[in-house]
Amino acid sequence: MKKIFFIATLFLSFSLFSQGQAPKMPKYNAKNVVGLFYYDVTEAVEKVKVKKDETKTSFSRSIRNYNSKIKDISFLNSPKLNEVDLTINSIGEQAFTDIDLRNKVRKTIEDTVVPLRDSVLKIEKSLNSELEKILNKKQNKKWLRYQRSQKEKLLPKVPQNNQAPVNNGMMMRNQGFGNGRRY
Repeated sequence: MKKIFFIATLFLSFSLFSQGQAPKMPKYNAKNVVGLFYYDVTEAVEKVKVKKDETKTSFSRSIRNYNSKIKDISFLNSPKLNEVDLTINSIGEQAFTDIDLRNKVRKTIEDTVVPLRDSVLKIEKSLNSELEKILNKKQNKKWLRYQRSQKEKLLPKVPQNNQAPVNNGMMMRNQGFGNGRRY
């Protein structure tokens, strides 16, 4: 009897652990983490709905200036960023278990990615202050919304788990919430 109970418990524990597999680690892209991306000038003009020609030209000039600064940063630091990409993507899951390796990766990120991200944020802040002078309040709000959406596109996608969806409503009923009464 004890053997059957032990085998049943062992079988259930293995089946529970096999269902809860950890999702794969998404591919690391240092350029996305830093925030290196270019604005499409025509798309930005359409999204912000700039109508006046002089506002359009100054808006386009500001965006092109921003893009050229970002291009310079990207060009000068692309070897460093490629090295960080290669390091993190090759190490991958090992960084979760090995503390020394994790600290080495963290140090590499702090040395290369963080200063670049700070410089990109500084350029972005100057762009926003410049555009705030050019655009009216409504257009500036649309610009900030467009900017936020472009940044969200850089975020890695959360890996989907291929398990069947859990029905939370049935779980709540089975746990005894509400004591079976309906009001």
